[in-house]
Amino acid sequence: MEFVTIGSATHAGMKRQENQDYHAWHSPEDGSKKGILLALADGMGGRYGGSTASKIAVDVLIETYYKDMSHSISESLEKAFQKANEEVNARGRTDINLAGMASTLTAVVLKPDGMHYAHVGDSRGYIIYKNEIRQFTADHSFVADLIKAGQITEEEAETHPEKNIITRAIGLESELRVDAPAEPQTIKKDQYILLCCDGLHGVVSNEGIMSTVYEYKDPELICEKLVEKANEHGGPDNITVVIARVDRIGLMSRIMNLVR
Repeated sequence: MEFVTIGSATHAGMKRQENQDYHAWHSPEDGSKKGILLALADGMGGRYGGSTASKIAVDVLIETYYKDMSHSISESLEKAFQKANEEVNARGRTDINLAGMASTLTAVVLKPDGMHYAHVGDSRGYIIYKNEIRQFTADHSFVADLIKAGQITEEEAETHPEKNIITRAIGLESELRVDAPAEPQTIKKDQYILLCCDGLHGVVSNEGIMSTVYEYKDPELICEKLVEKANEHGGPDNITVVIARVDRIGLMSRIMNLVR
């Protein structure tokens, strides 16, 4: 029996013709020590570039991660992100229709005794537990840098004319800096791990996201309702949500939860 329940939903939104998001997850049948990998990407660039970039990013990530023989999950994720960056850059150089394409990429690896993640861009990862919501990724964007520098507030960032400028992404540059912490995060039973693109978090408030989680509880249904809620708020962009609910945890997680 799996220790998590996973659900997802995606939609082009109300203003876009094409959905350039892509997401997937993989749970090894052999009970691999590599864990369950969830990934979400929000593509950017031209008529075909965005959707191509996001699909390449996720597919290469999953394939490379599970093939890598590193004992460290964070190292495997780092290598997989770098390989995805190489592939997207290479395709952009060889096909003029795909020149300049790029994609955000957010990935989580879940094991009974902890969670690892890696991330570039402004898609987000949240942990929702006991009526609290916490973003565990950092936005790599122009306005996020302004907020860190104290030049604007979070409220001002919501309406900033350059809020959509991304400073790190798969395919954006040949050199990629990846957020991939070495230490795992402790997981708890009944915790929700939520990945989403800015078509959700830029439209629905944290309170709106959390209230939907606790109203519907089932990951698949939560994702569907969150997409509906984003569209009810105008659906200005593609919307993708992936949620994992932790149904049971390992011994080490139980011990760590007791001592914290």
